[in-house]
Amino acid sequence: MKKFVSKGIYKDGKILENYGFTVENGVFKDILPNSEISQGIDTISLDGFVYPAFIESHAHIGELANMLQYINGEMFDDSTLLQAVEEAKHMPVFIFNVDFNKISTDTFKTLFKMNKDIFIQSKDEHSTFVSKKLLDKNHISSDGLDKGSITLKDGEFIGIFKDNAIKRVNGLKKVALDKNTLNKVEDYFLSRGIVSVTNFDYYTEEFLRKSDLRIRIVQGIAVDYLNDAIKAHIKTGDIVSDSFIWGPVKVFLDGSLGSQTCAMKDERPFKGLLLLSEKEFTEIVKEANENELNIAVHAIGSKAVNIALKAFKTCEHLSQLNRIEHLQFINEEDLTLLRETPFIPSMQPIHATSDETLYKTYMDNFRYAYAWNTVYNEKGVIIFGSDVPVEDASPLKGIYSATHRDYLTEEQVPLDVAIGAYTEFGGKYNYSRKQGKIEKGYLSDFTVLKNPLKEDNLLNNAVILTAKGGEIVWKK
Repeated sequence: MKKFVSKGIYKDGKILENYGFTVENGVFKDILPNSEISQGIDTISLDGFVYPAFIESHAHIGELANMLQYINGEMFDDSTLLQAVEEAKHMPVFIFNVDFNKISTDTFKTLFKMNKDIFIQSKDEHSTFVSKKLLDKNHISSDGLDKGSITLKDGEFIGIFKDNAIKRVNGLKKVALDKNTLNKVEDYFLSRGIVSVTNFDYYTEEFLRKSDLRIRIVQGIAVDYLNDAIKAHIKTGDIVSDSFIWGPVKVFLDGSLGSQTCAMKDERPFKGLLLLSEKEFTEIVKEANENELNIAVHAIGSKAVNIALKAFKTCEHLSQLNRIEHLQFINEEDLTLLRETPFIPSMQPIHATSDETLYKTYMDNFRYAYAWNTVYNEKGVIIFGSDVPVEDASPLKGIYSATHRDYLTEEQVPLDVAIGAYTEFGGKYNYSRKQGKIEKGYLSDFTVLKNPLKEDNLLNNAVILTAKGGEIVWKK
């Protein structure tokens, strides 16, 4: 048995000062005042405030690995992007996390014609640029693609593929996930107080499943592999190991706001791209749910959200644990459907912060946007993540975004709800073992913060250490 004492622990929405706990077989045993814990040389003193380890409910580990290994274009504009390509010594030039809305079509046209192998992925992962040289080398063209899924400049294709069209060039991307990179990925999450991660990059599953992990993985299944999963008798929630659990089947209904491809109801303020019809999506949900596989559907635009809700309502007798990922724009007339449809809302609060300019540019004051408070009040639950590497995975930044907004301030949530969306709710609704609470019988995954979380210290607080199953796996 292990013994820990601390300045305080977060339990049931409040800080119990000068409390500690014991751990046995990887779970919390007793939660006690420090004075009631027999202290000796084997007692570990945690110099900070203990919170349940945070739960990241929507991540892309393969893409994060690429960002950590290759060129991170997060801060690039036209000139710095061109400079990075010019100075790159390794071919092909791989650049990830670029905000395509900050790059002019003239710059992309220049890059397209450049005599270099170039692959650039957008921040929202819904657009990919490939230079003409790299396309020609691999005998790939834009022929036959819908004009809404590519970008033209003066009637000429300039190398940008969107949403479903990206499949044509995904084979050109090198995945940099190996033991060394996995260590960097784990440090990335653990340094932010995160132990459990729902990963939607299916191509990394075999490597993660067979690795000795310091984090816990809930592994999403790409819809293209639904039949394979059914044949293998895989079910959502199946425990493969202490660190690996099978998650939901990931399906895309539309694109993103950044690429202006999220599908909007009545084409207001724009049409976007709908990737599946209501009938097609409902059939996928039915097949998956009948085989005890839950669905996690990417639905950002109001039309996509409407279709997701109707399909989940149709299949409510099969499962009430399907998820809508993002759920960014909801039509007012769908609020009743939102309330009555069983599903798990999985949202990313930091999107509202980074998307503020896009929202003001494209969304024409759309009322139910990033509507966390409305969703929470209607559903009684909400789980949070970051869509990393689209956004920084820091739960402290996410909690800040959820509790502080410069627009639609009525959609802020209380601090305890935001913390719960990264802890207790995330644990309860991520198909995994008991986690997300400091309570007897729960997994002893915890993080230690310098100060108790308050609305005015979220961005200047600090993670001191993170533990998995009572073992300290990262320390500042």
